[in-house]
Amino acid sequence: MSWDTVETILFDLGKLVFVAYFLLFVLSVFIERKVSSLVISLMVLAVANGAMTALTPLLYQLASLPGVFYKFLWYGVFIFFDCIAIFLLYKFHNLLRQNVSSIANIVGVAFLALASIQTIRFFDRFVSNTDIFQVLYQYGIPIINVILVPVIVALWVANVKTKSKNIRLAVG
Repeated sequence: MSWDTVETILFDLGKLVFVAYFLLFVLSVFIERKVSSLVISLMVLAVANGAMTALTPLLYQLASLPGVFYKFLWYGVFIFFDCIAIFLLYKFHNLLRQNVSSIANIVGVAFLALASIQTIRFFDRFVSNTDIFQVLYQYGIPIINVILVPVIVALWVANVKTKSKNIRLAVG
């Protein structure tokens, strides 16, 4: 399989994940109807993922140029966005006086894992020149992005059930 094919597949998967994050964000705004940890988390997730997805083709072109600097741009930009997303996730919670939910913490851990994988892969590939973590990089990032969707939905449904159960107990 050529790199152009791999790039196309990854970009298409990235677009689908972005659409899922964005739809979850819109749905959360519609259902929650107020600022909440869920809404903040999905907003940061959708915006960060959308920005990274939009930059992927440009970064891929730059990374294919000769020189380690261009390779570093590929990894460095994604690491930067992941770190900024972590900062913004918790900063928005603080600014909007929202408690950090389990969903927010999972999103934060996901961004941290993504940044860590990018960092490990850069050092693995260009500093130590071993390629030991190639499989982790190749599959880890897409798996984290894809698995976040059902995890967020499952936690959201569990939170809604818990809230409705608590309301019934308080009323009845």
